[in-house]
Amino acid sequence: MKRAALFVWSCALALGTLAQGPIQPETPDTLDWQAWGSLSLDWKPFAGLKVALQEQWRVKENGAAMDRQFHQLSVGWSPQGSRFAKAHTFGLGGRVVSRFDNQGSSQGWDRFFRWHGDYEATAHPGRWTLIGRIRHQRRTALWLKGGGDIAEVSAKKTWRVKFTLAYNIKKWKLDPIASVERLVPETPEGWPSDGAWRVRLGTDIKPGKRQKLKLILQREWRGRYLPSGVGATLDDFRLYGDNEWAIIVGYRYRMKTGKKKG
Repeated sequence: MKRAALFVWSCALALGTLAQGPIQPETPDTLDWQAWGSLSLDWKPFAGLKVALQEQWRVKENGAAMDRQFHQLSVGWSPQGSRFAKAHTFGLGGRVVSRFDNQGSSQGWDRFFRWHGDYEATAHPGRWTLIGRIRHQRRTALWLKGGGDIAEVSAKKTWRVKFTLAYNIKKWKLDPIASVERLVPETPEGWPSDGAWRVRLGTDIKPGKRQKLKLILQREWRGRYLPSGVGATLDDFRLYGDNEWAIIVGYRYRMKTGKKKG
C-alpha cells in the first residue's frame, strides 16, 4: 500500500513539473552605471567662429572597467549680422575613439575615427533657452585588437536629434538644464530601424570668468533588436533591452581672444 501511494505521489509530481514547462533562464542584469569626465579648451578667433578641443574618458560596469576615451576637434560657425542670423550654428568635428573590449578571449583596444556635421538653432523667450540640434555622424575603424582586418568592419552612420531646455532662475546660479535626444543608426535595406533614447538633467557652474563646470545625470536606454534582413548575423541581435546611467562631469576653459581695437 505504501509503495502504491509513493508511486502515485511521484507521478503527480512529475506531471506537475511537465505542466510548468522548461525552466526559463533569468533575464540578465542590463543596468550599468557609468562615469564620464571631460576637459575642453575653447577659442573664438573672431566673432561667429568657435574652435574646441576636447578630451574625454568613460568608465563602465559600475566604474569597474575602462570603456573608451577620445580626442575631438570641432568647429562651429554662426552667421553675423542680425539677431536671427546669430541664432543659427553650423558645426563640423572629428573624433578619434579608443574603445576597450574586455569581452571574450581576445581583449584589447579598438580604435575608430568619427566625423560629424550638425545644425543648431537657439531661441531665448524670456528666461527660457530653447536649443534644437540635428547631427549626422559616420564612424570607421582605424585599428582592431589583435590586428584584425578593418575592411571587415562596415562604417556606422547615425542620425541624432536633440532638444534642450534651460531656465534662468533669478538670483540663482545653478540653473536647471534638461535635454532629450534620439539616436537612430542607419540600417541596411530591409532591416527594421534601431536606436536609443538619451535623457539628461544637469546644471552649469561658472567658477571663473572664462571657466565652466557642468554636472549632469544621464539615462540612456534601448529595446530588444532582432533584425531579420538579408545579411543579419547573431552579432547584430540584441536579445534584451538595456539601460545605462551616467554621471557626467565636464570642465571647459575659454581662451582669451585678445583686446578689442579702439
